[in-house]
Amino acid sequence: MLTIYDLKKQQMLYQPDFFELIKGYDHFAGVSFVGSFKIIEKQLLPRFSQIELILGLEDQRTGQNLNQFFNLSRKVKEIAGASDEFLNRIEDGTLQLRFTKDALFHSKYFIVDNETSFIIFNGSMNLTKKALSENHEMLWMYAGSKSSPADQAIWQAHRQLFHQNFTTDSTDYLNRKIIEQVRGKTKKEITAVLANAALTQLQDDQLKVHPEDIVQIADTAKWTKERYELIPSPAAEVVRAIYTPKGNKRRNQEAVRDKIKQITYQSFSDPQDETVSASSLYPQPMWIYEGDQILVKNTQGQFQPLAPADDLVTKADVVNFVDIIKSFKYNKLRDESHQALSAFMYLMTAPLIWKIRQIYRQSNYARSADQVPVSMVLIGRGTTGKTLLVRDYFKPFIGDHSRSVQYAEINGGTGSHTNKAVSFLGNYLRSKRFISPMIIDELNDNFLQSKVATNAIKQWSNTIEGIHNVNIFAMNHNAGGHAINNLEEITKRVYYLSFEAGWLGMDQQRYDYNILMNNINDHLYRYVVGKLNQRLNNLTGMDESRLIDDYLSLTKEIVEQLLEKFGLGNELADIIHDNYDYKVDRNRITWKMLIRDDGFKHVDFAPGDDQRFTVSKAIFNNIKGSTYENINQTLDNYFNMFPRELGIAIYQYDNGMLLSIDKFDHFIGEPLIRNYYNRVHQSEHQQDSMTAYLKAQAKRDAEREKREAQRDQEMQTVLKQLADQKQANEKKGLFSRLFHK
Repeated sequence: MLTIYDLKKQQMLYQPDFFELIKGYDHFAGVSFVGSFKIIEKQLLPRFSQIELILGLEDQRTGQNLNQFFNLSRKVKEIAGASDEFLNRIEDGTLQLRFTKDALFHSKYFIVDNETSFIIFNGSMNLTKKALSENHEMLWMYAGSKSSPADQAIWQAHRQLFHQNFTTDSTDYLNRKIIEQVRGKTKKEITAVLANAALTQLQDDQLKVHPEDIVQIADTAKWTKERYELIPSPAAEVVRAIYTPKGNKRRNQEAVRDKIKQITYQSFSDPQDETVSASSLYPQPMWIYEGDQILVKNTQGQFQPLAPADDLVTKADVVNFVDIIKSFKYNKLRDESHQALSAFMYLMTAPLIWKIRQIYRQSNYARSADQVPVSMVLIGRGTTGKTLLVRDYFKPFIGDHSRSVQYAEINGGTGSHTNKAVSFLGNYLRSKRFISPMIIDELNDNFLQSKVATNAIKQWSNTIEGIHNVNIFAMNHNAGGHAINNLEEITKRVYYLSFEAGWLGMDQQRYDYNILMNNINDHLYRYVVGKLNQRLNNLTGMDESRLIDDYLSLTKEIVEQLLEKFGLGNELADIIHDNYDYKVDRNRITWKMLIRDDGFKHVDFAPGDDQRFTVSKAIFNNIKGSTYENINQTLDNYFNMFPRELGIAIYQYDNGMLLSIDKFDHFIGEPLIRNYYNRVHQSEHQQDSMTAYLKAQAKRDAEREKREAQRDQEMQTVLKQLADQKQANEKKGLFSRLFHK
């Protein structure tokens, strides 16, 4: 959204038509970055009889001027695609294009005038379509009369500045003397002309080249990933053709000229040269980042700051989100809700992944930015939910109602070559402002096996800094196809999530897909992303520590607080804290099948130990097609499949390993070993139970006998007492009788 402050009238102009403001002027001069020559052809040539333009740069990094000069392949393509009018205007001098001779041009200012009046513009706007119609740009303008003494001072000051910049500080981007040599020629013929012109400019010192910059490029030992960002191939190769590793010009100019031609020719035959425009397949990105805020495209196609969504999110929105996650548990043959929730957590973090990676780089904690994935891949087999997620849930969840982009579209087919797709995705990642996730469906399963793609993934992760988006893929992976690239160098840069379980019958599914899809909106997404941006802009030491441990930690915390707000805190509590781990999931299934296929033949228990079990390394003798050199390596590999922090793997020895029964069962998700232990010890349990019963019975009998003996003893005592009493009574009666007598 363009905003211009009129200094003369002292008023702000909101969303003015820039070209309507400069209507009636015939001379255009200025400094600006130009995305392509098309805007010059369409907007400037029809309006102005004289154009003097210095091609500025988007940033101020040393080396970009070298890229402008030495990137001959780009210049060849621009000339080959230029219209006849464009070339005619260059040739007759009414269109003059120049670029920096030494110090970089980062300023953006324009001067338009006619015989009597002028307007000066200064500010942030470049001459690009996005700057003119979409971005938030700010200019000031001063409109004056050449006859007014008050206006003359500012007019003359700016004209003198431009004259200095144009005649002294810059050099020809395209000399009008070579137009006849390139008009109507092929790319190869144009290359030959431009190679000669470039060498001539260097000989005449029309470009100031700093030796330290040249050495950084020409000496491959000093060639860093950061330099590649500034001077991409084949521009760097042209530099090396002209200069030695020590920064000296090579003497054999003819050989240099031939080498430059060869390098440029090869760039034309490179399939990556045929890059598909992001805007031609994917709608103009809906989210961009400027300053410290997120800008979102509104229904009129204009970018506005992301508004707070606290009052936008309703309980119904949150309930629907929870139900979507739970549908991957209760609508499927096997619970895959953990995968679904982790996928949504990454999606809600996606617009700010770049900022989290930046925090990793700047943090005092020793973690690398490549620990934060720049891509997510949902892997499925048939109709298991991966396309359902990206097409029917993800896109409306982020407010994108456009059609799905298919891998075949960006790669020109489903063949094994991945060059076009890599180029398409790479260009979008390097846009420096777009943060809308690129969602691609039906990724070919050879993509993650391709050397071109895996090298690109590593390069993106290692070299891209600043603002960038992420890639989200859905990929079908059938059993027997390409194995998933599970190497550490890829898994830390690509977040894998597996969806393999089928769906229950419609009459058995607890949640109605149509209701879930119809109720989904972008309220929750806007809320979480907005809150996350605030937290990252005001990061506390505690937050930074948690973020380094888990790049999704703040997103989880924001979602948890929202669930608590609506009384839903317990709904996802069992899965929200742990990120789904594809490698652990694969290892879980691998171990389960290993034990089952073996029929517990190599599982044993130590006498009297009901907490641990052993697995003999002989279990691996029957593994077919093992990629390991020997059984010991296989033993090591399987032992290391257990996450150390879970305490499953207790000890590894020469003949096998010692594992925890209950922790192993928890890991694989069922009481496999515990049930086997109970079966093995069933007779022992029964014998123990009988012995215990007999002991108890004997004890009861002994106690009964004791009680009976005691009772008999008591009875004998009572009887004796009665007998004694009777005897005493009898003796007393006889005496009495005798006494009375």
